[in-house]
Amino acid sequence: MANELGWKHAKRWVRVLLSPLLRVRQATRSTATAPNGLREAASPRASASDPQLDELVVQLYRLALERTPSAEERANWSSAVSSGGMTSVSVALTILNSAEADAVRNRSALVPEVADGRYVQFLYATFLNRSPIAFEIAYWSNQLRQQSLDRSKLALTLFSRFAVKALGTQVVEPNNDPSLAPRMGRDNEFFDANVWEGTAKSLRSSAPQFQPRVFPSLALGTPDELAISIITSLYKGGAYIEQFLKNITQQSIFTKHCELIVIDADSPEGEEAAIATYARQFPNIIYHRAASRIGIYEAWNLGVQLARGRYLTNANLDDLRRIDSLERQMEIFEKFPFVDIVYQDFFYSFDGHAPFDLSAAVGMISDVPIVTANNLMHSNSPHNAPMWRRSLHDELGLFDTSYRSAGDYDFWLRCVEKKKCFFKMNDPHVVYYVNPEGLSTQPDTRGIDEAAQITLRHGAQVISEALLGSDEEFEARLARITGAHVDIPEALKDTVHWRYSAAQLALRQWSSASRRSQAKGLN
Repeated sequence: MANELGWKHAKRWVRVLLSPLLRVRQATRSTATAPNGLREAASPRASASDPQLDELVVQLYRLALERTPSAEERANWSSAVSSGGMTSVSVALTILNSAEADAVRNRSALVPEVADGRYVQFLYATFLNRSPIAFEIAYWSNQLRQQSLDRSKLALTLFSRFAVKALGTQVVEPNNDPSLAPRMGRDNEFFDANVWEGTAKSLRSSAPQFQPRVFPSLALGTPDELAISIITSLYKGGAYIEQFLKNITQQSIFTKHCELIVIDADSPEGEEAAIATYARQFPNIIYHRAASRIGIYEAWNLGVQLARGRYLTNANLDDLRRIDSLERQMEIFEKFPFVDIVYQDFFYSFDGHAPFDLSAAVGMISDVPIVTANNLMHSNSPHNAPMWRRSLHDELGLFDTSYRSAGDYDFWLRCVEKKKCFFKMNDPHVVYYVNPEGLSTQPDTRGIDEAAQITLRHGAQVISEALLGSDEEFEARLARITGAHVDIPEALKDTVHWRYSAAQLALRQWSSASRRSQAKGLN
């Protein structure tokens, strides 16, 4: 093992850092056995020291032995090369494979019996108070595997991030700028309010009207029965209540298949009057006012308990749905009984009173990924106006009211843990208003910190063992799944996402073997 590590170190230092120095004495071909012990190199000879070889030895000592060689040691190595007993390459390998270098490596190898992925997961939980996402595990595991850094240096790197934040040694900028909305599904990409407003102004009189399309294969066949409960929490919504009620009651299936449950969290703006007006026309509107100020997830839980529908959805007071939004979501459940949660991309709006068609015409749209366990750890894809089966709460419980703005994220991760099926619709039919006074868009929002806590809570159960285990465990897992050894090229293992590529290789190998077996059976 030590020799293997030595070769890896040699290849890295020699090829990447010290290759210019290794042109020293290229004509020398001897690979004589090195002197016994680094401090007992061959006796110095009366020859001038080679400055490039000296620099090579100094760099190797500092990198591999974490000390500077003495003048006598440098002279001894120079003598061994000049006499023809060693080459510069054999000097490097001798230093890297020495007992002293092994001792340094062992001293730096924190908890060596734990696989790299699990070690990374432990460091993130300890220093950053969150779970790493899949890419972070793959990236740092690759760095450790390639020995670009050792475990002690990785621990120090992450500890430094923690210390900077804990000691307040850097200026902390506000978490959110309401004039910039991060585009969900894209890292470091934002939509600008000024750009949205300029585009909307040019389109305001010419935005195309939406034309509903019904696909026969997904047409509803449900009789006139209550199927969907729309849950809305209400607090200081006077500016949006009329627009909201009009938008929901105009939904294509609202009268036949829906009920609207409004939970008033003791709002001081008198929205009850507008709700009562609509309730006289639509008896499927249920209004409940809390006796005191309650949080959004307490309100949602009340709505869940009052709900009579098989399917639940939340509707924010300042967002909009296309006229067939609820119908499109419901038909997925009706046609695909294996689906548990339906979600979709959404349009962004920076004007809380802009009509749906205008926001759609501006065309600023999210790009949320298809939900997998790893993807959900990175992004809350069902973020806006999802629909889910009421029965999930019977199995998984209600929303956790200890969270102020990320309780839905916690619930979706609980669903992933229980292998529930998420279905992404490739049809954005909702508008998300970037409200500067909204709970998740305020500069002091707790959403980011809460999301970190939630990943820490669920990471150990959600992240796959195929990512966390050792290389040997992963390869054995592939062999068990495919029933045969998978030959993974060493060059592939040098890449960050080599396990994903190896899994694809194993699937292709398994598929080819399966086809050959079937063809043989037919013959």
